Amino acid sequence: MEKPSGGFDMANMSMASKIILGGGILLLIDSFLSWQKVCVSDVLGGLGGISDFCVKANAWGGSGGWAGLLMGILLIVLLAWEAVQLSNMQMNLSIGVTPSQGSAYLGFAVVAFGLLKFVLAVTNEPALFAWVGLVLLIVIAYGSWMKFQEPAGASATPPAPSSGGDGGFSA
Repeated sequence: MEKPSGGFDMANMSMASKIILGGGILLLIDSFLSWQKVCVSDVLGGLGGISDFCVKANAWGGSGGWAGLLMGILLIVLLAWEAVQLSNMQMNLSIGVTPSQGSAYLGFAVVAFGLLKFVLAVTNEPALFAWVGLVLLIVIAYGSWMKFQEPAGASATPPAPSSGGDGGFSA
């Protein structure tokens, strides 16, 4: 009995797509966590028992909120772009950019605005998840660089191993 075709198969994804999707999904989750935190005790020195009052901001707000907003929107577009590529839909781009280059350019834009948001958050009351975001931005940058290096005609499916006895070398 044959297995029905269709569905989601991680084996059909390139390593660059796995890195971008994994890092992108985690960055999207991280963007809603606290990137900045300021407590009244830090400002007033803990006067009158109000030292427990803290204000937090995620990547979408706070210092440089506009950069975080652009990062988030571009990240959602990047994840949707990758999902369309994984669904094996034909994409005829008339702008002279391959789908892999489109992923790379979107990823680089996410990283650029994310780094700007990180710098603005870190210079003004940073919190733990800003640093987690930095690591995830580096992951997306690496995956985007891998996508950028893919040949123009490359598909999302990795090449099958050769079954020849020559060890994969040809004359």
